[in-house]
Amino acid sequence: MPISKKQLQRLIRLVSQLKENRYPNCSTFAAAMRKADLDENLNVSCTPKTIFRDIQTLKNDFDAPIKFDKVRNGYYLAHHGWNFSCPQIYDDTEMLAAVIGARIAEHIFPNPMQEQIRNAVDYLLTYNNPDFLDKAQIDSLVIIPSNRTKIDADVFMGMFYAWQNHKVCHVEYKDSKGNSSERDFEPHALVFFDGVWYSKGFCRTRNEMRTLVLPRIQNITVTPEEFEPDPAIIKTANEEGIFDPEMVEDVVVQCDEYLANIIQTRPLHPEQEIVQKDAGCEVRVKKMSKYKLITWVMHQCGRAYIKSPHNILHEISAFADNIKEKCNLKSSVS
Repeated sequence: MPISKKQLQRLIRLVSQLKENRYPNCSTFAAAMRKADLDENLNVSCTPKTIFRDIQTLKNDFDAPIKFDKVRNGYYLAHHGWNFSCPQIYDDTEMLAAVIGARIAEHIFPNPMQEQIRNAVDYLLTYNNPDFLDKAQIDSLVIIPSNRTKIDADVFMGMFYAWQNHKVCHVEYKDSKGNSSERDFEPHALVFFDGVWYSKGFCRTRNEMRTLVLPRIQNITVTPEEFEPDPAIIKTANEEGIFDPEMVEDVVVQCDEYLANIIQTRPLHPEQEIVQKDAGCEVRVKKMSKYKLITWVMHQCGRAYIKSPHNILHEISAFADNIKEKCNLKSSVS
């Protein structure tokens, strides 16, 4: 049953008295709690009936071998081999973080990791009953993830274990062109990005830093060999550096009035600078991925165009011509 922090404080003190053979009863222990309120300001004062319920909690929920001695008019432990497995009690803020984390985990982690996290939170909820956890509130916490690529649970758990324990793993891998290979890989970082799990690390077979797409791993074997995590590799495991992309500098993108109203909530880059203009705004970024810049501008369907660097304009134009040509070809065929 759920236990409050106030009850847990009473249970800890009650077990202490039982362990010390002080033979507390409901009246004497309730008096001790009132004294603790006055001396220590603990807010644990209660009635003897509450203490009786606490004793029943210890007996029923924690299998405490508590007996009552009529001669001493108090409770005692039938044997001292029993230990109180004291549950950790969290406040509402801590429990809110745990519940939200579990809800997110349901969307980004495959099983069995998903179930392990959910079970851990359920265990915490067994001993915690925060006020915010009513069903209506939790059901209204809606998380809509981006398109997620399916991943084999054995592959994910193998890579997760290798990353967690700094183990070298042997993987059978199929690249974007369909070519298969085998390699020994050190998973220095795990990254969930845009609906896909990746691992950035060091490929011993290629003798270079690589990023593996976990859904492309056909098989994984964790070896006993360990590696030392490299902070330099881990530092690159971010939105800009995960794929070792070609970077561009001094980016200036012109946005129309419509896009200017949403560019702050859906940014081009986390470190963007927005300069308001009469017919929209300019978005300036000192340095970013060339691939992301091109795909972002094309995704805006003409509401944004690149002012700098100028050479990117030609690449976007070439992509647009290619799309237009294929669309015209498809129309003529149909």
